Amino acid sequence: MISELGHFLLISAFCLNLGLIANCISSRPALAMYASFFNELESLLLALLAVSFLLLIVSFINSDFSVKLVADNSHLLKPFLYKVAGAWGNHEGSMLLWVLILSIYLFLFQVSSNDYPKVLVRNVILVQLSTIALFLFYLMVFSNPFERLEFPPLSGQDLNPILQDVLLVAHPPILYLGYLGLSIPFSIAIGFLLTNDHKINITKLIRFWSLIPFVFLTLGILLGSVWAYYELGWGGWWFWDPVENVSLLPWLINLALIHSVLILERRNSLLNWTILLSIMGFSFSMIGTFIVRSGLITSVHAFANDPSRGLFILLIIFLAIASSLLIYITKRSNHESFMKLNLASKELWILVQNLTLLVIATIVFLGTIWPFIVEAIFGEQVSVGEPFYEVSLTPFVIIFAFMLPIASEIRWSGKKIGNMRKIVALILISAVLSASAFIWKDFKLLTLTGLFMSSWVCFGSIFEFISSFKSQLKTIESLKRSLIVNSRLIGRTCAHVGFGLLIFGVTAVTSWEIEDIRNVEVGESYYLKSYQIVFKSIDYSVEKNFKKVSGSFEIFNNNKLVGAIQPEKRLYPSRNEVTTEASIKPTLFNDFYMVLGNKLDENLWVVRTYIKPFISFIWVGVMLIALGGFVSLLSFNSYKKPSHEVIN
Repeated sequence: MISELGHFLLISAFCLNLGLIANCISSRPALAMYASFFNELESLLLALLAVSFLLLIVSFINSDFSVKLVADNSHLLKPFLYKVAGAWGNHEGSMLLWVLILSIYLFLFQVSSNDYPKVLVRNVILVQLSTIALFLFYLMVFSNPFERLEFPPLSGQDLNPILQDVLLVAHPPILYLGYLGLSIPFSIAIGFLLTNDHKINITKLIRFWSLIPFVFLTLGILLGSVWAYYELGWGGWWFWDPVENVSLLPWLINLALIHSVLILERRNSLLNWTILLSIMGFSFSMIGTFIVRSGLITSVHAFANDPSRGLFILLIIFLAIASSLLIYITKRSNHESFMKLNLASKELWILVQNLTLLVIATIVFLGTIWPFIVEAIFGEQVSVGEPFYEVSLTPFVIIFAFMLPIASEIRWSGKKIGNMRKIVALILISAVLSASAFIWKDFKLLTLTGLFMSSWVCFGSIFEFISSFKSQLKTIESLKRSLIVNSRLIGRTCAHVGFGLLIFGVTAVTSWEIEDIRNVEVGESYYLKSYQIVFKSIDYSVEKNFKKVSGSFEIFNNNKLVGAIQPEKRLYPSRNEVTTEASIKPTLFNDFYMVLGNKLDENLWVVRTYIKPFISFIWVGVMLIALGGFVSLLSFNSYKKPSHEVIN
């Protein structure tokens, strides 16, 4: 009964969606005097999808194996939390969550846009409803999450063991909030073009609705990276997996969009470019959907293995992107404001940053799809891995990092680059700090470059914040008021410092990581650098839905106990799969990362040990980037009120 009700609500939501689209398209919307009634109908669309998704979760909680999706992705013995997560840890459930989040963003936009022209709001809602309709149709026809089984199994098949992790409970919903948040800038851009009135100011709308997905995308990528680090057992923080790449692509485009809005806001220029970036951001989100769900790739992140369904997703994406680009070509403004582009103009530096981000995104995209192209044309299988991305991306990341402090130092007046003495002093400080690291470590040019860029970005951002904040504090009556007014400055500083710390963490762990693989007997000890590691014991135990063997190790430094770690190997009987669970002991400067390998004889085991210096700076840096986006959101009292924040 629950399954049928959930399916009925999906069909009802689709029919209601079509009715709302028809009302938006009509030159004279039906019952125009009852606009609030139609607003409530949009709320009803959200309610129908939310209840439908809730019923799917209930089916997982109740282990209703007559529902095919539950039978394929759950098990009687699975813990409650992972039963709930099983609702979106698969293709059909994730697509239902997909359309639910699209409707949430539609609802949030609709209730928060009363100050904007009704024709613009109606067109934005039309675009968003059309997107929802396409994916709802796909969900009902090709990926029904409530499909019944004639002969249900007794205990189910269980969720992929490596997806049974607390971070993987939160990771997909947060990442989807980022992916689908980009649908609103996309809808605003297309809705604005459809109004055919370029006098409407959409700057604040675009800026606000691009910052929200930026925060969620950053957090989603962070959670995925941390999960891969400790769950997959190879100790890396980024593997350049195709599914990792498709989450990075919209993030890069959205970052370019956030920077281009600065020029649109200050100079009323780059309107067409900003609209194009808004279209590209959500387009890459949809392309990522195709790659993950098409069956083209084999990945722990991928959901679908049915190419026929992938082809229909490709058709949806083609229709969405082709129609939006056609509208852009035919409706874009032919009058762009003139910009003075010279070395002392902030616009030039932001434009170069934009282009650099686009080059990075293009390289990542080509590296991701190249194996598919080669296999389709030549029938050969190739892989594009870490060496390609390191060689091709590093120069552009260095260029982007080097430009950040200079672009921040330049004022909008465009008369001079800034305080050259400050820039020279900053270069000298960064050079000395980065070079001093080689008192303890061997010299490497790439390491020196990474350390210099890290110092350059961090200190440049901090010095620029202090200078700007002090000048503003003189003209504002209180520190509290100054903090509120300068929320954009604070957010920008957090994000830029976070980027600098990210560069430092990546440089340190790439250059100075230590890896040790050896055979160790229980009771034996061995040394790694100045640390003594003792293999204390092996323990066998049975948990609710898996069996495990865990090793107990103690780490000493100068005969002082640093900590104990317990790497594990797990067997999931329902799938007959073995997983490796790394154990990590973080210290102030290093992570001790240990993996228990195969058993060679009664007491002899393969043990892999890593010392990963400063890897925590990667996580801290990304969290600061997300925090910077969140703090910048605090500058919005309303969309329409004039802004008084500091924009340097």
